[in-house]
This record gives sequence, structure tokens and C-alpha cells, in this order.
Amino acid sequence: MAVEFILANEDTAKIISELRHEIWCTTYRGIYSDERIDNYDYEEHRQRDLQRIRDVSYHVYLITSADEPIGYLNFLTTETVYIQSLYIRQEYQRQGIGKQAFALIREYCGTHGFDKFTCNCNSHNYSAQDFYRSMGGAVIKRNEGHADKYDDQITFEFCV
Repeated sequence: MAVEFILANEDTAKIISELRHEIWCTTYRGIYSDERIDNYDYEEHRQRDLQRIRDVSYHVYLITSADEPIGYLNFLTTETVYIQSLYIRQEYQRQGIGKQAFALIREYCGTHGFDKFTCNCNSHNYSAQDFYRSMGGAVIKRNEGHADKYDDQITFEFCV
């Protein structure tokens, strides 16, 4: 599928915040509390996205297909590279878009001298875990057993 990864700007922060809520509704209902999803604060999330967009340590992309927003990616570069978010609308999943996102990250890592990168995944999101494993991810840490499933996380590491 032909998609574009467009470097986010202040105008796209609202779109990313709206996509996040939409994707949480289809991905995390039953994992995150209904209260967390139903009381989603668009403005709070937009402000967080604006902070990331303005911070040169973050690389924030709006993913589009035929000019329609279908997802977003952001990763953080410090002494390591860490995928903070890779969310794609449910109807666009399993079409190679996630693989394209990983190709972008691997290219970035190779160009900037990183030989690996990591991401966290909610341990109850089995579809995402399957995807990360298919991308070569190895589980390096588990943080599970919290009262709120939101906090249960698995850390994956990927070689470039």
C-alpha cells in the first residue's frame, strides 16, 4: 500500500491526538479501562504531541494514504532509539505499513550509527506483540501484574 510518512508539525498535532483516541477505542477497549478511553482528553494529548514535535529528540510522523491520516509514528533518540508510538487505524493494519515504519527507523538507525532500537508494548496487546516478533523483536524485559492493565508492558529490542 502506498503511504507517506510526513514529518509532523504544529498543524498535525490535533490530527495525531484524534487518531490516538480512535485507535485506542479499537485496540485497547478491554485492556485500558473504559474510563481512560471514554474520558480521553484531546487537548492534553495535543499539547503532549506539540511538545514532542518541538523537541528535536523526537521524530514524529503522520502516516497518510491518499492524503487521509491513517496513523502516526514517533520515536525518541537519546543515547538509544526508542519507538514511543506506532499506531495504525485498524482497517489499514496488515498491509505492510508497519514494515514501512520499521524500514524508516532502521534507515535512521543505520545513518546515525545505532545498531539496535527498542519499544514497549502493552502485554495484553497480542496482535502488536506478534507484529514486533515478526519484525525481529526479542523480549528483553517484562513489567506485568499491575492492577491497571495499562501499566503492563513488555520491552522489545530490534537489531538494525
